[in-house]
Amino acid sequence: MKKFRLYYDKDREQDWLQKMSSEGWALKKFFLGVYTFVPCKPGEYIYQIDLLENWDGDKEDFASFMEDSGVEVVSQWYRCVYLRKKAEDGPFEMYTDIDSKINQYNRIKNFFRAAFILEMGGFLIEMNAALRTKSLLFWIFAILAGVFAILFLRIVWRCQWKIEQLQREKG
Repeated sequence: MKKFRLYYDKDREQDWLQKMSSEGWALKKFFLGVYTFVPCKPGEYIYQIDLLENWDGDKEDFASFMEDSGVEVVSQWYRCVYLRKKAEDGPFEMYTDIDSKINQYNRIKNFFRAAFILEMGGFLIEMNAALRTKSLLFWIFAILAGVFAILFLRIVWRCQWKIEQLQREKG
């Protein structure tokens, strides 16, 4: 089964993957918003999503390291990695202490901050072209760039909110 979804919140995406697993669907592959699922026992897997700092390392070594920990790398798209573990093997949480959670949200925030800056640049360029040429195509591109910039900014704000919440929790 294939499902198309665009998630801009890692936690909501993980929750949805958990829900799919509880309904008997295991993630097999992810690419550009298309999730491919195969049948499994309901609740068979626990999912985690991670945004790696970079992807310069050896993918085979990373997958091997994760497998040694009882974790399977299900899919990887750019720096985003989809991981799962059998529920019967116990809880699965990539980041268990507050500092590592804060670092994870900082990585996500910085990634989307850069994406926001690029999208805003695209928006300004397209808007300038649309105003100069009055071309409908430039207006459409400007609107799309603006929408993506707003979505990316929302992710940055949400990550900052989560970081501040974790820092309050830490004391």
